[in-house]
Amino acid sequence: MACVDEGGPPPPELSLAWDTERWGVLPDAGGLYDQDYALLRRMKVAANVYAALSGYRNMKGNQIHNMTDAQRRIVAGLRKDGLI
Repeated sequence: MACVDEGGPPPPELSLAWDTERWGVLPDAGGLYDQDYALLRRMKVAANVYAALSGYRNMKGNQIHNMTDAQRRIVAGLRKDGLI
């Protein structure tokens, strides 16, 4: 949350997710089967949470109605867990 709300440093998995998107490469050498599945999942979760929360924080007025179901579930989960 600090990354979105306060401009704090992103968690390592989010930085890695951004780097893999930016450079179009996977984090480990070799093909997809050489990748650490758990790391790839954590990267995707971090990227999804960041995108949903960042979008939510930047919405104005009726834009909230444009959220996808996935974004709504993420924000609802963050609220339920007391993170926002």
